[in-house]
Amino acid sequence: MLVRDSSFALNFKSGKLLRRLFAIIFAIAAAVALSSCGERTPKVLRIAVDASFQPALEALRPSFEQHCRCRLVITAGASGLLYSEIRAGDAEHPFDLFLSADMARPVLLEKAGLTVPASRQTYARGQLAVWASAKISTNKSSGFSTLAALASQGASGATLTPRQLILLLGRGKHKLVVADPQLAPDGDAAVKMLKKLRLWPRVKNRVVYAGHSGHAQIMLHQGEGDLGLIPYGQALASGRRAQFMRIPYQFHPPLDQQLVILRGTRQRNLAIRFLQYLRSDPVQAQLLPLGFLPAQTH
Repeated sequence: MLVRDSSFALNFKSGKLLRRLFAIIFAIAAAVALSSCGERTPKVLRIAVDASFQPALEALRPSFEQHCRCRLVITAGASGLLYSEIRAGDAEHPFDLFLSADMARPVLLEKAGLTVPASRQTYARGQLAVWASAKISTNKSSGFSTLAALASQGASGATLTPRQLILLLGRGKHKLVVADPQLAPDGDAAVKMLKKLRLWPRVKNRVVYAGHSGHAQIMLHQGEGDLGLIPYGQALASGRRAQFMRIPYQFHPPLDQQLVILRGTRQRNLAIRFLQYLRSDPVQAQLLPLGFLPAQTH
């Protein structure tokens, strides 16, 4: 006759309950661990920036990311196109900040109620440069190499005069690359400068328009133009110092570059930290070697 051991049954049931209890505790611990891992994932700040400032922003990126323990996702293009995307509420490109190369578009976004109040701030002042193809920059008869040598004698390159610029751009039949003035503030400033110097009638049929300043530099590298008027910051980032000269900012309309924090941001505090970082004295001091004047330059 088989005798059932009640203590064995009791122990078996107790063991089964303990295993279930341990499984529940393990599941809870795993969920907590996953949650804490999610908290350690760096926050993402999405920035729309005019192509003219992209090289400078890339240079400043590591310092800010290390400081804030976050990650910047940068989308560069012409200020006009980025503005249109923001106004359209493009769901595929939700931005937290917009760094324009002008004041006009941030003002329009502010008036439309699409920005965080009081977030519109000037972060830099842009400059232009004359870029010459290798063919022109090494040709002594073009005058470019002589002017470049003169310009390099001063730390600011301010020895370039309007007359020298007129002689350089006005002679010959060289194609002149300029960013689309309807979309790119640097292209607009370049065209206005040409008109102020009374060069526009002589060069307008030789102008080749690029979508934005980054595209203009690509076109120049590919030989689609002989001369170009591009942002000084992009020219510096190329490292080809023998092929460009800075144009004194007094020659062209001011390029006061402003940013805004966009109303739809989910990273408002982080966006404010970035604004404060960009306008801080140490960062403003770094703008000059990156091709931009500090925001407070007069």
